[in-house]
Amino acid sequence: MLVSRLERLGLGILTRSCPPELVDRVVGEAGCTEKRRRLLSARFTVYFVLALCLFPRVDYLEVLRLLKAGEPGLREWSGVNKSSLARARQRLGWQVMRDLHQAAVRPLGRNKDLFRGLRVLALDGMLLAVPDVNGH
Repeated sequence: MLVSRLERLGLGILTRSCPPELVDRVVGEAGCTEKRRRLLSARFTVYFVLALCLFPRVDYLEVLRLLKAGEPGLREWSGVNKSSLARARQRLGWQVMRDLHQAAVRPLGRNKDLFRGLRVLALDGMLLAVPDVNGH
C-alpha cells in the first residue's frame, strides 16, 4: 500500500484540528468518560474514528498502526484487534462525534463575506450536480 504524506502525519494532524482538551470536554459532557482505565480510551477512540474518516479504504488495524506511527509515545497495542476497536466505537457512540463536530467546526470568513445570506464557495475545475432547492 502506498502511504501518502497525510498518512505519515498520523495523530499529530488530528490533535491540532481537535485539541485533546476539546475532545475530553465533549466526551465528558456526553457521559462517555471511562469508569476504569482502558487501553483504548474514549479520547483515543475519538481520534481513531476521525482517522477512519481520513483513510476510508484502510483496514482498522492499519489505521491503528498509522496513528501509532504518528505518536511514538503511545504504549504498545498488545491484545488490540478489530473487535476491540469496534467495541470501543460502540462505547463512544455517535453522539460524541456529532457534539465534537458542533464544537469544532466553524464557518470560514465573516458575515460580511456572505452573498445574499449564503457562504460563497469557489471550486476550480469541478462540476457538481446539486438539486435545485428553490424550484428555479
